[in-house]
Amino acid sequence: MKKQLTGLVLAALGVCLFPAGSALAGSLLTATPSACGWINCASTTIQANVTTSSTVPGGAVEPFIIQVLAGGAYCTRLDVLAQNADMEIVVVSPNGTVWRNDDRPGSLRPLVVVPAGIQGWYAVHISPYNGFTGSPGVHYTASLAYGRYTPAGNANCLNPTPPSISGNATTKGISGMPRGMEEDK
Repeated sequence: MKKQLTGLVLAALGVCLFPAGSALAGSLLTATPSACGWINCASTTIQANVTTSSTVPGGAVEPFIIQVLAGGAYCTRLDVLAQNADMEIVVVSPNGTVWRNDDRPGSLRPLVVVPAGIQGWYAVHISPYNGFTGSPGVHYTASLAYGRYTPAGNANCLNPTPPSISGNATTKGISGMPRGMEEDK
């Protein structure tokens, strides 16, 4: 009886902690918002490791993927400080808005500045530009600075990256069915 009760408690905890439909892409990271004004101040530096598979013909890229807390009243700056290959960053917000950058002006290092907006977990994907695979078994690295900043006049928030895809555009109607296929009510 005690084993059955323990099993039921563990099953109930599993349902509560991991509800159906939950999915995570990489580690979850947060940064304390800052009002400091110099570039990348109060940021967290993360070492991104990207490899090409040695078992897949052509060396398929295994990207670096994390989720960062972003949005709300703060801009978010994702800045590659150093890299050993031409990398790109792709950032996807909770509403589906996508930002993509592979080269900032005058440098091959990517930079994405997400303006204040929808708060939530933003998926960050770092990989070689244009899916370049190189040789199988190659290891690439990038140092990524992640920071959240008070946007009013802050140098870290200037020149936000224009979205590649707007999250407001949708092909689904209110019911979740493709437009024109919603059930009559």
